[in-house]
Amino acid sequence: MYFAILGKHPQISLAELQKIKPTFYPSSKKGIVIFETEIPEWLKLLWWSIKTGKVVAEKDLQTLLQEVKIIGIQEEAIGKHFKRTIGIRRFKTVKINHTDKEIKEKGKEIINLDNGKYGIVEQYQNIPLYESIDFEKPGRSMSMGMMPAKLTHILINIWIQATTIIQNEPITIYDPFCGSGTTNFLANILGYNTVGSDINITYAQKNLPWRQATPFYNQDTSIDFFTHDITKPIPNNISNWSIIITEGRLGPIITKRSNPDDVRKAQQQIQKLYTDFFTNIIKSDLFPTIICTIPRYIGYDNTHEQLLQTTINSLGYDRKSISEIYQREDQQVGRKICIVTKKGKK
Repeated sequence: MYFAILGKHPQISLAELQKIKPTFYPSSKKGIVIFETEIPEWLKLLWWSIKTGKVVAEKDLQTLLQEVKIIGIQEEAIGKHFKRTIGIRRFKTVKINHTDKEIKEKGKEIINLDNGKYGIVEQYQNIPLYESIDFEKPGRSMSMGMMPAKLTHILINIWIQATTIIQNEPITIYDPFCGSGTTNFLANILGYNTVGSDINITYAQKNLPWRQATPFYNQDTSIDFFTHDITKPIPNNISNWSIIITEGRLGPIITKRSNPDDVRKAQQQIQKLYTDFFTNIIKSDLFPTIICTIPRYIGYDNTHEQLLQTTINSLGYDRKSISEIYQREDQQVGRKICIVTKKGKK
């Protein structure tokens, strides 16, 4: 039996979790799910949750923690209880949503679950990787979309991991709004060949040598960039890439003080851009699957979404979406995750 501590967007995390075909069990702990899976080896491929690991009974902890010098625990009283009952040497309190470096590197973290059950953390979210991609790359600009590396990983895991293993097909990831290369660098470390294009690929090209010099770079896969305006037809010489993972442009900055007319104009721009994007990508007949985000304006009507749905359906594709919006507290434009597939394709 296994457990996972979900992040700030639990419905999105659960959508990723479906890829390991879980059977859920009741849990009274908010933000924690308990499950069984017949493919636990896939857990190491999915970094969707803050923490994950095995569920054990308290009576088994003494054996499992026999050689552990320090444990992390959320409640001091339970730490003292473990010192008395199973003889742990030292403990420190750790917030359930935080990662303690000492515990991660030198000890074990224990999560108090239900009915005498505890979780032993075996995997943490790869924050150093996300921070490296988000904040350390030399080529960045606030004038372009700043897709968070964690969101990129979410999009990849929602579809790619299961597709690769089940179908045993080589997968190449294409991002037609590559910007500074976030999607491409995440795809690379996960072991996929990747291609990116944009109107301006200066930042992506500038970041590539930096990425190749970091410990996260996977030398067994390729990264390529080329210039292309996605509102134009896909070039004829482009080979068949397996899947699109992308975040298109979010449009002009929208705040709580924005004029409603400015919001409507932004929505019109977004509708035009994404209509061209879906039309050109689908008509190319190169990509049976598109995993993307579309802007969601918080507190406003989002008529552009229904219009895009009509366009996608008219071109012979279906669109499914996750209801929860990927949103940061200070943003008025969130991201809605969409899975667009050719009709009849599961």
